Amino acid sequence: MIWQERLPVEVLAAAMALLAAPLIADLLVSLAGNLRRPRARHAASPRAIRLAVVVPAHNEETMLAGTVRSLLASGCVAAEAPLINEWRPRIFVVAHNCTDATSAVAAQAGARVIKLGDPGIRGKGAALRAGFRAALAAGANAFLVVDADSTVSGNIIAATSAALASGAAATQCRYELQPAQPGPVGALARLRMLAFRGMNVLRARGRAGLGFSAGVFGNGFALTAETLDRVPYAMDSICEDLEYHVWLVLAGLRVAWVEEACVHAPLAPARAAQSQQEARWEGGRFHVAVHATSRLLRAVFAGHWRALEVLAEVWSLPLSRGVLALGLMALMPVFWLHVVAVTGAAVVAVYVIEAALLGDQPWRDLAALAGAPVHILRKLVITPLVLRQSRRGAEWARTRREARSQ
Repeated sequence: MIWQERLPVEVLAAAMALLAAPLIADLLVSLAGNLRRPRARHAASPRAIRLAVVVPAHNEETMLAGTVRSLLASGCVAAEAPLINEWRPRIFVVAHNCTDATSAVAAQAGARVIKLGDPGIRGKGAALRAGFRAALAAGANAFLVVDADSTVSGNIIAATSAALASGAAATQCRYELQPAQPGPVGALARLRMLAFRGMNVLRARGRAGLGFSAGVFGNGFALTAETLDRVPYAMDSICEDLEYHVWLVLAGLRVAWVEEACVHAPLAPARAAQSQQEARWEGGRFHVAVHATSRLLRAVFAGHWRALEVLAEVWSLPLSRGVLALGLMALMPVFWLHVVAVTGAAVVAVYVIEAALLGDQPWRDLAALAGAPVHILRKLVITPLVLRQSRRGAEWARTRREARSQ
């Protein structure tokens, strides 16, 4: 019968719609939230914040000195600076299983070095725990995490401290990519930077605008000692930042968005390094999604509605894969699926334009969309690598980069 022949098509159509639904929902939340600015927090009795910066580093001798210099310029003081009456933020570099001159470079640049050299202890999470302990022992009651290959805006210390002092349990500032070297930026590199801005800026400020938690992106986020005591940083997966955000939300805590401060990380220049980096991100997200779904669903059914947005976040397809899914949906002979595909495509288009407008060269960013088919094809090619990276306990690996010329 006709309905029997059509049933498998309808089932496949429903499965594809279900696959695309978290991405569309997440984008809609982002767009709606960007129509509103997140409300500033004003604590009745502002708390005294003694902020320290924790920099996890694994063989980062090439770029670490620049990171420390930018932190010193933002208000931190060198490790050897004399103690004074008021707290001054110091930099704690955790040299984690390093085989290069990371420790020497960090010390020479002005950071306090914590060496973590046990080969049996792997992962960025272990480095962060060591850094938190050292900073806490030195008198800090709040911690800002900055990756060892990044540069920060001059106001990041002041803006983060102010947000935490106003009552935020944790914060996340703008986190963007920049070219590894000055000069013209290719279309595919610009496309990656645009996608990154959409994920780590547009979506974060959109969630915060609607009262959700902004998210934790592993670079430029901060938390108080009280938060760390309530939700220990016990994560060791590749995407330990996303996993920690899940636990924060399940504990009823929100990450505040710090719009005015920014941290920049360099774009991986080599094609192989790009693929490895993206595969780690995507594989790690898939791992977190699989293991966190049951807890998030229980929280939603218990009336914790903010967990619903995090559930959409962890299951949201990368934008390029989502676009591919929408294209396949449009080719299927199911009318209602065509409506979903067209609606999804319209949401994606508005989202991409909004993300471009948040950059300093929106027209060049939009022109780079001409390279989208190549980018999507590359995503398909690295799918097996993504699946391999989704296993638990994958090793923390440094993405190969070169120092950025000034």
